[in-house]
Parts: sequence; structure tokens; C-alpha cells
Amino acid sequence: MSHWHEWFGVWTTTRAAGLTAYLLLFVSTASGILTSMRFVRPERRAALLTLHQFTGWIGFLFGLLHGCVLLFDRYVGYQLYELAIPFAAHDHRFWNGIGTVACYLSFVLVLSSDLVKRIGRRAWRAIHFLAFPAYALALMHGFALGTDTRIPWVQGLYAATGLAILVLCGFRFSARAVPDKKADVRLPSSRS
Repeated sequence: MSHWHEWFGVWTTTRAAGLTAYLLLFVSTASGILTSMRFVRPERRAALLTLHQFTGWIGFLFGLLHGCVLLFDRYVGYQLYELAIPFAAHDHRFWNGIGTVACYLSFVLVLSSDLVKRIGRRAWRAIHFLAFPAYALALMHGFALGTDTRIPWVQGLYAATGLAILVLCGFRFSARAVPDKKADVRLPSSRS
């Protein structure tokens, strides 16, 4: 009977939810970057956008679960305010704080996508650049604080996903610097 308790205990649940949230955030970030690249065909862009939005929301929910389950942890004994207020935790204040900030940023990102028609595309785009610090904070939180980080495959997972995002960002921003001859020429709207 205690074997099942170990598998479904607080610590196992929060670790599983945290790793799942991180992987979903990685998929959301990677698919979001790919969606914005010019070489992606329109039919694939639509599928990537659906994947990006779905994994963003589900990743946020798993991140929320990851934090909420810690309220039942008797070993460290977190209080609600310690998990809800960044850098308020008595245990690993900084690393827990950046995890909380990453969760809030994820919420802002998914909410702004749902409200893009109300807030406007320009505001949405500005907000969406928060995806990069949100991902970086989640990666640092998991790597520094995760009890599974000592396991070689988890270290490899963090290294491979972090490197993949860096490479995608490199391609994305270097491709932006090279003008696309097929792209529409748009005049700045501020000039009259």
C-alpha cells in the first residue's frame, strides 16, 4: 500500500507536474517561434499555431498544479502567500520566486492571446515577447531547484530544449534581418 502512496504523493505529483509544465512550455515556445518563420507553409503554420496555443494553456495549468500541490507538502510546509507572491517563500526564495514569475508570465501570455481582438495586435505582439523571459525563468527554476536535475536524462532534457530554443531564436532573428523579396512592402503608419 505504501508503494502507491509514494507514486501519488505530493512530491512525486509536483515533480511530474513541473516537468510536464516545462515540456509543454518548451513545445509552446518552439512552435510559436516556428509559426513566425517565413519558410513554414500556411497549412503547417495553422497546425503549429493550434499546437502553440493548446500547449501554452495546458502548460500553464500544469504549472499552476505544480505550485498548488506544494500546499500539501508537509516536509517544507509552504503557505499560500509563499507560492503566490514571488520571492516570498522561506525555502529557496530566489528559485521559487522565478518559478512564480514564470507562471504569471505564462498566464499573461495565454490570456493576451485569447484577448487579442480586444487589446489589439500591436499590444498583443509586445506582450508576446514576454515568452522569452518566461521560458528562460522556467528553465532556470527547473534546473536549479528540481530534485530530478541530478538525473542525467533530465540534465540532458534541459540542455537539449534550452539549446533548441536558442537555435530557433537565432534563426528567427537572423531571418528577420534578411529582407524577404516575396514579402509585402509596408510603409510605416506613423508617416503621413
